Amino acid sequence: MGTCLLLPAHTALLDALDRHARRREEGIATLSALVGSPARALALFTGWAHRRGVSVAAPEADEPRAMVRAWAAALARERELFADAEAFVALHASPGSPRPLFFRQKTAHERALFVDALSPAQTVKATWELSLQLLASQEIPAAGMLPDAVEAAIAREPFSALRAVLGWVPAGETPALRIRVGLSELRRLRAAAAICAAAPSLTVVCILTPEAFAACQDRGESHVLAMLREGWQDVPEEAAPGTASEAIGPALARFQQEGTPAPLVAHYVEAARALTAAGPEAGDRSRSKAEQFLYELLQHRPATRGCFTLNGLVEPGTGGRSLEIDLLCRELRVAVEIDGYFHFRGAEDFRRDRRKDLALQRLGYWVVRFLAEDVVARLEDILETIDTLMEARRRESSGQEMPHGHR
Repeated sequence: MGTCLLLPAHTALLDALDRHARRREEGIATLSALVGSPARALALFTGWAHRRGVSVAAPEADEPRAMVRAWAAALARERELFADAEAFVALHASPGSPRPLFFRQKTAHERALFVDALSPAQTVKATWELSLQLLASQEIPAAGMLPDAVEAAIAREPFSALRAVLGWVPAGETPALRIRVGLSELRRLRAAAAICAAAPSLTVVCILTPEAFAACQDRGESHVLAMLREGWQDVPEEAAPGTASEAIGPALARFQQEGTPAPLVAHYVEAARALTAAGPEAGDRSRSKAEQFLYELLQHRPATRGCFTLNGLVEPGTGGRSLEIDLLCRELRVAVEIDGYFHFRGAEDFRRDRRKDLALQRLGYWVVRFLAEDVVARLEDILETIDTLMEARRRESSGQEMPHGHR
């Protein structure tokens, strides 16, 4: 009975994403905006992308050039762009151009001479020019790697390069671009809207917390806000997995779509298995697996890379024993603790943790505690919290006002 009650809300959101896809097929720039819990939005969007057979690029950057590069790198991991460029030139070369158009078997000098002899029929100029640049490259790019010619084009003019690359690939066969927008990351929203407008056929999805969505509306009318409202969809609260065991499948699908490095995925699987096997009384080993995975993930994300130390030590300043912190950001004075079940078994265990928190607070640290199980089951909520704390600390140190006047 409960499952039946959940279906309409989920179905409505998935149907909305389908409608957005049809608009893009018609050349209408559409920015999908999923507003709600990041973990729940990701679970639903991952399911939709999996159903349509598309991968996902999820850059952490906040400017268009880096976002386009991340998307192109995701495309290169699943397609051979050199072959796509070769096929495009073969299809669009004028009848008087030399044949056959086989570039892979030629030397760099022969490819350059061959390219000089080609002339286009009626076609997209930007795609034609990028195709020739790629085919005339000194080195044929390795499988899975973003070609230097494409990377250089993105560095020069990202929107033109994006449109050029899209000319190689059939509609509906490119990765979706998924961008997470927190309260302090509204630049990402502007960049996403600009990409959407430059390439209307590209699937661009923003995941926003309700606070970030409200902050966007507080900034007044704009083209970005109009696009945001047009693609706005509320995320049903009951969509997210609630336990570690329920979270594993959707998370692995998302990691695969995003091209997450294999060692990082392996750490996630180890943590998930340890927590699932241990159940609600997960022990120290399970908690350590969760710590290790979260640390590796923070190192992988550009926004948090190099910020945290695993099992870092803080001197209490009173001559007592050093305080060991699971994940320590010394620069911003943020202490992240991962708690297992044993942290709540007895009164003395609880008191010891509270004394530790108080000692850290006296030293100017902000302390945040997460359940080890939630590192697997509610990962996006944890990342959102860490990002928010770090941004608040940066604002505090620079004397900037926090949103709504709070510091």
